[in-house]
Amino acid sequence: MAVSDPSASAAPPQSLRGSRPLKRIGVRIVVALAPVVYRLWMRAVCLAARVDCSATEELRQRVQRGERIVLLMLHQDVFVAPWFLRGVRVCGLASTGDAGDIINAVMESLGHCNVRGGTSGRQSRRRTLGALRDMIRYGRTHADGGFVIAITPDGSIGPAGGCKPGFGLVAHQTGASVWCIKIHASPAIFPNTWDRTTIALPFSFGRLWARMEGPIAVPADADAAKLEEIRVEAEACLHRLHAEVFEQGDQTAVPRLSRHQAAPRHLAPKSARDTVGSTASASKADVSPPDLT
Repeated sequence: MAVSDPSASAAPPQSLRGSRPLKRIGVRIVVALAPVVYRLWMRAVCLAARVDCSATEELRQRVQRGERIVLLMLHQDVFVAPWFLRGVRVCGLASTGDAGDIINAVMESLGHCNVRGGTSGRQSRRRTLGALRDMIRYGRTHADGGFVIAITPDGSIGPAGGCKPGFGLVAHQTGASVWCIKIHASPAIFPNTWDRTTIALPFSFGRLWARMEGPIAVPADADAAKLEEIRVEAEACLHRLHAEVFEQGDQTAVPRLSRHQAAPRHLAPKSARDTVGSTASASKADVSPPDLT
């Protein structure tokens, strides 16, 4: 009687094995082309648009003075943000997958940098915590010269506008203040995604601008209750800026923004230091830096 080889039956189909090298080649091509295509697109946007870069200039001057800034934006802004903030070296976050490679290439082509990790998948909590620690390490390394760490506190799986608390930990552990920005374009298209990403239109003779508010101070002795107050204040600020720019652009505001539901008090860490002191305690933090995917 013939006995089948279990390892042979478990082997992946030849078509799948052959598709993986092709996929890698395709990703490499996209990584090479994406920065060029993105810059051409945004240059075409700015060619005919009125661009107000006053917010970018303010950030640049503050960094030159040595200020430490955690900059919050809604995930809706991830398409226009790398170009709009190109005058400032921003530390963001890109996911560890193929999409993250593409985003990382675009960001680096504009003078920004990234840590890798994020919440592009629901099983990526460990990578997110690693990214949190990397952002804190970046801030401490660049503390003397000033820095901007950009975070989308509602990303990257939403809900839109629901600001999770990780940004407060980054600010607390790096001695940074919190600023909120809303970058906007009119006219623009807003695809039917959860965040209704803002896609500025080329040759539209429109506007590209931002509204920014801050600073929100993060005391060195802030405990979990204080960080929650800061989170609520920043969330309200982002919601307010979102409404203002859509009104200024004479557009219907999308998407409908949500509020983050804080964890029950008995599950919250007693202090910010408790939250990031170790891998075990850090797992209590729900963090979403900006993976621009």
